[in-house]
Amino acid sequence: MRIKDRLNRENLSRGASYIKRNGVVPSFYKAYERLIRDEDEKDYMKTSDVFDEIAGREQRELEENRKFTHNYRISIIVPAYETDPEYFREMALSVITQTYTNWELVIADASESDKVKFVVDAIRKEFGERASETKLKYIRLPENKGISGNTNEALKAATGEYIGLLDHDDVLTENALYEVMEVLESGLINKGLSYENNIKVIYSDEDKVNSDMSKFFDYHKKPDFDIDLLRTNNYICHFFVVRKELADEVNGFNPEFDGSQDHDFILRCVERLERSQIKHIDKVLYHWRSHINSTATNPDSKLYAYEAGKKAVMAHLDRLGIKAEVTDTLHLGFYRVKYQVSASELTDIKIMSLDELKALSYDEIKEIEESYILILNDNVKPKNPEFIEEFLGHLKRPEVGCVGGLVISKNGKIESAGYKKDGDTMIPEFAGLNRHFSGYLHRAKLQRMVDGVCTDCMMIKKSALTEDKKMSPDYIVVYTPYSVFKRA
Repeated sequence: MRIKDRLNRENLSRGASYIKRNGVVPSFYKAYERLIRDEDEKDYMKTSDVFDEIAGREQRELEENRKFTHNYRISIIVPAYETDPEYFREMALSVITQTYTNWELVIADASESDKVKFVVDAIRKEFGERASETKLKYIRLPENKGISGNTNEALKAATGEYIGLLDHDDVLTENALYEVMEVLESGLINKGLSYENNIKVIYSDEDKVNSDMSKFFDYHKKPDFDIDLLRTNNYICHFFVVRKELADEVNGFNPEFDGSQDHDFILRCVERLERSQIKHIDKVLYHWRSHINSTATNPDSKLYAYEAGKKAVMAHLDRLGIKAEVTDTLHLGFYRVKYQVSASELTDIKIMSLDELKALSYDEIKEIEESYILILNDNVKPKNPEFIEEFLGHLKRPEVGCVGGLVISKNGKIESAGYKKDGDTMIPEFAGLNRHFSGYLHRAKLQRMVDGVCTDCMMIKKSALTEDKKMSPDYIVVYTPYSVFKRA
């Protein structure tokens, strides 16, 4: 996207608002980084665009004829309110034309007008049995109960074993439910006369689409389940599929968090699950409608949603008994979780170099009195005095075995913001990025799970070390950008 394409009223107003909150320098780098990403994505297209017509027909036929062990009914629930008829129709057709056919589309319409109902009636007439009252369920609500209340009405009417969340003007790819079913097939457990399924939650990658569906952009490649990242931002968003029993157990959507009701709902669902019960499909199955040239002039009008998101994360931590503070970052809708540490806990740390640790036997390590080992080599220097407190806050969590921070190279660029495993090799993430940039979807500057961290400056939980002095796979590794180190 060229610079002139970004110069619309919405982006200019958003830029002015960002400058007011964060200052000129951060605003400059944010805009600069956004333009670079636009250039990188200029040739992006959704996968289906590169299929030829014959291959597309053959693939659809294969998916339609696929035999699953258990054909789960998937209920797509959609709250509607005065939705643009064209957008609503495209959303509904994206469900009706799915290659997997055991679905129901449940619409809870709180509109004052009949515009949504007219579209439903027209679709039923056009598609007949495929859009019958048992497939396309339309509920006209007597009053507008808000986004959470309206969604709960759709949830109550859903009869499927799994629920899928979809916005009223967005669209699914035609193979979205087929891909969900393939994952569910892998989670089946044979109980003799019946099957159970260990998989309770599924989500996919997504992108955005403009008003006439002629341009796809902002591809969001999501990681496998990452509770740290989810606490900083609702990266899961839609398309979110959840076991109906679980959705009912958490009592659906809470109006207290309207604006970020999905974030709250997702947190309440996943906090009851093991990581193995949450699956990520690394394919775009959901197109989020976005108006690139919108004339909206008040980007701060959704500040209530960001506040609701912060409240949702805080409520989640409270339910788990985790003492922490949730604060805003430079980027609206993205948060920092600062885990509380007491003064006495800061004395429970042994500081040494990596060579010292390597020289110790496993038995000698076990004899160390302190519970945590801080590795700090001479070739890096901490840039913020509270880095130890930040490390320890994460390491106190029972699931965390190691934590590391942001490392800046001698030339002032990012050397590593965590490491990602590629086969047998550990690759430093965001290496070479301008230190003022936040990286892909701000992840260089967000707390998140990683495969590894810089071994020159990290903290390890002593009990997480195995006899070969490696970290047990039962623990996770966390990266935090709030502990910063400069290469000496």
